[in-house]
Amino acid sequence: MANKIERGVIMEVLNRICTHNLFSNSPTHTELLTYLVEKTLNEEELNEVTIGSDLYRIDYSENKRNSTVRSYMYKLRKKLTEYYNEAGKNEPVVFEIIKGQYTISFIPIAKYAKSSNKAKASVIIPINYIKGIGTVLLLTLTTFFVVKVTHKKPSFIWKNYFEKNAPNLVVISDQYMVYEKLPNGKIYGISYPEINNHNDLFEYTQKHPDKKLKTTDYTLMSKMAPYTVKTLSHWFESYKNDFQLELESRLKYEDVQNHNILFVGQYKTMNLSKSLFLKDSKVFTTFNDGFKYKGNGTEKVYNTKFGDNQKVEYAMVSYTSLSTGKSALYFVSNNDIGVMATVKKFTDQNWLVEFRKQLHGESKHFNALFEVNGLQRNDVSCKLVELEHL
Repeated sequence: MANKIERGVIMEVLNRICTHNLFSNSPTHTELLTYLVEKTLNEEELNEVTIGSDLYRIDYSENKRNSTVRSYMYKLRKKLTEYYNEAGKNEPVVFEIIKGQYTISFIPIAKYAKSSNKAKASVIIPINYIKGIGTVLLLTLTTFFVVKVTHKKPSFIWKNYFEKNAPNLVVISDQYMVYEKLPNGKIYGISYPEINNHNDLFEYTQKHPDKKLKTTDYTLMSKMAPYTVKTLSHWFESYKNDFQLELESRLKYEDVQNHNILFVGQYKTMNLSKSLFLKDSKVFTTFNDGFKYKGNGTEKVYNTKFGDNQKVEYAMVSYTSLSTGKSALYFVSNNDIGVMATVKKFTDQNWLVEFRKQLHGESKHFNALFEVNGLQRNDVSCKLVELEHL
């Protein structure tokens, strides 16, 4: 279908659609439409699993019923219909995505108008059939909306974050960097585990006067930052909400007091958050490259383990409150996959329902320790190993 219409014409139409306010204010649907157009033009196979894996990092081995792609496709079809009914009436090409399919049909406007007129032909239906169909339709719609409202109701963990105009702040851990002049006279940006703020830098230079260090105007983040921000962006958008971003190195107490906090990153690079994370825990403390559990007369150490082509690490998810009426949610591991895996778990509506059952109706606040196991950082498994109710 694409070869009947010049590629350049299709791309021009795509550009006009994506810059229209129906799409320019919705980056998720712009990204999806662009992806589908490119794949269709390249005659590549398109299916739900491919789209979910490429665009939204969905692991279908864990949740084969994930409906994210179907939901976005439904909204995309509605936006395209709205566009062609208004601003796109004079477009030379119509982008049509038939329900149940993912490949785009590029239809010349004249041909599309002709087929639409045929579809509008009158059909006579007996009145009794109409009444029967109307009753069934009413019951179906009622059931659909009840199920939809129930399904879209956010988990208690996210309730404060998804309130209308909620002040949400995602805090990303970052590594403090310094400039160091080496004996060869060259200056490099370097990070030291002992230095994570200006005070640390001052103390370090007092202990090592031979080193020539000074502050930089940038910090360093690991790869978990863009991946988790993308996951959270899709999650918040699905509930029609948003958040602001801040780096841990720039976080202030007033930020904590005035926002629902969502921290993602490593404990070892924390500054202000170090005094807040696990502050109410009776059994958990950080320990080396992991955590220590001490309760019920037992003590367990959960530290990063390395094996042949395999790595086991531990991630803590802590849900608490730091100020009146505000929530705080921490995803903490000293390694990337621990943070990424737990964020993925807690943005899965079906998994959250099962996790809620493990709290047995007790206090909503908790500290949950997860073991994250990745074979060459692929096929990641993430299982709960300790749970503290607060």
